[in-house]
Amino acid sequence: MLRGTLALMTRGLRFDCRRWQMHALRFLLVGFFLLFLFIAWVSSLTALGSAPGLDFFWSITFTNYAFVTLAGMSFFTSTITEEKEEQTLGLLKMAGVNPLGILLGKLGPRLVNALLLLAIQFPFVQLAVTLGGVLHRQVQAVYITLAGYIVLMAGVGLIASVIAHETRRAALLVSLAILVPLAAQVFVYGIFSSVTFSTGVYETIDWFSIWSVVERLRTVMSLGFDGSPIGRQFYTHMAAGAALFAVSWLVFERCTRQPHSPTRSREVSHNVRRRIRFRSLGTAMLITAPVLLAVLLAYSHVRSAVTGIAFQRVPTYEVVVAVCVTLAVGLPIITLIVVAVRPTAEGGDIGECWPNARSIVWKDLNFVSGGAVGMLARFSLYSLITGLIAFVMGVLSGDWDPTAQAAWMFGVGLVGGTLELASHLGRSLRSEVQSQTLSTLTLLPRSIRSLLWAKVAGGLASLIPAGTMTLIGGAFTFVPLMTDIATDGNTDSLVGVLLVLMTVVVVVLEILVFLELTAFFALTIRWGYVVLALICTYFMNTTGWIVGALLSLGGLIGGSSTGGGRIIGILAVVLPWILAIGITLAVVVALYYAIQSRIRRLAGQS
Repeated sequence: MLRGTLALMTRGLRFDCRRWQMHALRFLLVGFFLLFLFIAWVSSLTALGSAPGLDFFWSITFTNYAFVTLAGMSFFTSTITEEKEEQTLGLLKMAGVNPLGILLGKLGPRLVNALLLLAIQFPFVQLAVTLGGVLHRQVQAVYITLAGYIVLMAGVGLIASVIAHETRRAALLVSLAILVPLAAQVFVYGIFSSVTFSTGVYETIDWFSIWSVVERLRTVMSLGFDGSPIGRQFYTHMAAGAALFAVSWLVFERCTRQPHSPTRSREVSHNVRRRIRFRSLGTAMLITAPVLLAVLLAYSHVRSAVTGIAFQRVPTYEVVVAVCVTLAVGLPIITLIVVAVRPTAEGGDIGECWPNARSIVWKDLNFVSGGAVGMLARFSLYSLITGLIAFVMGVLSGDWDPTAQAAWMFGVGLVGGTLELASHLGRSLRSEVQSQTLSTLTLLPRSIRSLLWAKVAGGLASLIPAGTMTLIGGAFTFVPLMTDIATDGNTDSLVGVLLVLMTVVVVVLEILVFLELTAFFALTIRWGYVVLALICTYFMNTTGWIVGALLSLGGLIGGSSTGGGRIIGILAVVLPWILAIGITLAVVVALYYAIQSRIRRLAGQS
């Protein structure tokens, strides 16, 4: 019985052992760590850091923490949902594989691979002890902590994958499990900080929050740590991971009894999408615009009349919060009113398909990005995030600044929009592979290049909420910055303007590299393509930054030794950026042709 239960897991482990990609990923990870160790050793020789070993270990630790969190939101969430989406879960049941065997067979190889990626780092990270600032006990404690955290994220991702019908919904459930306890802790700390019971409530929430691992890592990384390598957090996460696995086992049959038939929630979602269309959303946005203007102009007067404070003393961040909340809540309400008043147009369930070359854009916009309902949800989400930023800066920190608000808006919008576009491209291409429709698309009287650009256009059309937030934040951030730099008029100002422009170009090219890697991995692997692309982009960016810093340092040293002076210094700063732009542009072009070649090959196989 046990042999039959472990048969699927054994097959998955043997299959992963034969894949050269997994071994190449491990060797690549070790190579990057050795490079980081070399840089830390050079820093210790040049006295650029007081404890280079601790600095190196700190960066490696929290890099691992970030990637484990991302793995929980993508790598483990597709454990069961990929079988549901490919409609092969019923075949596994017909083959006589019991629920425990399915869960072990799908989760076991992924968990083992994640732990192996962590274990292979351990002997090489021990070298950080020789650079100073780190003890062997701290290294052991950190990696034991991360191992327990991986088990917890595997359990959270597994139960979300069992409950949800799609990987996207499973990732949303895991994201809520991560963010809700954090928001509760921020709320308790910010609102009830003066109440005596707030500390106990905060610590109680911390028991249920995965952010407790951050406190454990900070404790381990502090100077003079002499505690046990195995802490309370490890036992808690191991027990929680085992409990979540047991719950997934118990609810597996109930949640997968009819894995391919539409549920009641899907019918409700279909009816909502049938009523809420882009035309109704556009009308609601036109009605909401004057309402937002009225709130912007009248809030201070209403606040002054209600509270009795002077009109001029009303905090500006409160106006920002009021406008954001009005947009987040008012836009859905006005949209529902417009939908109720306007009769549903005749035709398809979600509207007529756009003609000619825009048909693929329409398909991806409605079936990949969620259509008008998804765009409405993203408008509300980004509005709430903007209001939360203003609230945290104004209430918790007590230092609200419009430039800082704009910078946060620009950063959140850029990161969120990039991840959203990458997820859209990955799901769009992956759905074509799973449905075996690439051969049909290539038979259309259009080139593969035009098909790819149509899918990019569909993703860009869904980025209107994130793009609006990014443009507003960027306008209030970069325009004053460029104005201040350009008004000086000296050589340093011109070099500063040039560096800002080159930085923007490099960031845009890096985003293109990340998007192309996501598209390529979506055509190559079945799950985790966004996380794998993010990891590769991170390591490429880190390596480029290190090489550029060494080149700049070498140029400055060479200029000072030869007496080149100011010109050598400027060239030492500018030339690495020019080299980075050239290399990144070459990578972008190479990946673009690799994606086209991969599509041709998959279309031929279909």
